[in-house]
Amino acid sequence: MSAEPFEAGESMSRLTRAARLAARGLGALIALALAAPVFSAEWVPAVVELSDGARIEGRVQLTDDSLVILDEAQARRYTVRVAEMAKIETIIERQSMEEKWLFRESGLDDKVYTGEQYPVREYLTRITFHDARQIEGHIMPRALYVERGGQRQRFILRRKDEGQPGQTLGSLVYVRTIVFQAEGAGARGTIEGALHLPEGESLQKVLAVNRDKLFSIEALIDPAAGTFRLTDCTEGTYDLLVVTDRAIYVSFSREREPGAARLNGAKVEEVQSWVNQLRDFFQTQAIVYAAGDSERVFALVCKERHGGTTSAEAQYIRAYDVWAMSKPHEEWQIERRVFVTRAASDKPMPAAPRLTIAPALAGHAVSAAAPDLRLDIVLGRDSETPPPATAAGGESHGN
Repeated sequence: MSAEPFEAGESMSRLTRAARLAARGLGALIALALAAPVFSAEWVPAVVELSDGARIEGRVQLTDDSLVILDEAQARRYTVRVAEMAKIETIIERQSMEEKWLFRESGLDDKVYTGEQYPVREYLTRITFHDARQIEGHIMPRALYVERGGQRQRFILRRKDEGQPGQTLGSLVYVRTIVFQAEGAGARGTIEGALHLPEGESLQKVLAVNRDKLFSIEALIDPAAGTFRLTDCTEGTYDLLVVTDRAIYVSFSREREPGAARLNGAKVEEVQSWVNQLRDFFQTQAIVYAAGDSERVFALVCKERHGGTTSAEAQYIRAYDVWAMSKPHEEWQIERRVFVTRAASDKPMPAAPRLTIAPALAGHAVSAAAPDLRLDIVLGRDSETPPPATAAGGESHGN
């Protein structure tokens, strides 16, 4: 499962590439491809129960092999893979019969009641993991395909249904439960521990980035004690970022993968040249640390704006993001942006915080076998190896 803020990054290169294809007369083919059902996900055995009592035992498939569920209370969006789920339940949040009204004339606000009613129902979705823990919230629409005896049916899992005039609430059938038959290792755990900072530094933020499913979770911290606690951590490998009043401590476990490494100056320059072409609110977006290979990269990006804002108190802005980037074709694209920190001032910003590469922060794996991790990490002033400076910046982030 993945958790991230509701704000997500855009893949600018994908959009520009689609625009070029459309300009060449392939717009219809793009539309057809987007409209076609996606069957790249895995078929898994499950029992599906509908609200009218029908029970279908066979194989199921979810678009993208996952559900996206929103937890408004925590302002998080989770992406949960099918392999992590033991059960999906649809719970009625509210339902009613609504009156059907139409505008009396086109262009007028006056409406007239048609005498008809139609059913409306809103849902919550509850996901049960294989370790019996649960999460509940509203989901983004997903197509569910159910196959039995060579026959395939399609349902839509969503947060709201609206029927047609003449229908009743009972005739508005929905998927009540999906019980997956295969065993799985889905789990929800915690990462907590103590951070030993250099004398005089104050802890401000701890963020965990799941590098497998590209989401982030912000920790509850106790600055006085130097402790942190991350909840709702599902399976995957987490890299921690620590923000203090003087420094940012980070390390990406992508460095340790076969064929991957910390990007040197030349490789950073290549990716930076693509970044420089992006139009953004920030005047500069500089890669200050990155790890990966020629196809996939994790990058810490420093973004700055100097003047020209509508707020007198925020004429100078500096922010940091983690960008998960890939290069499936000839251009880089941003798969996900994870917000790290932001500072604003009415005066020119002081020097950038010290950037410290701390390998002890990277590669913490949560699994069903080890769902709860307890860490004790010492953070020093010196990085293992200073990140390379680039022409776009990075000089001010040395140690």
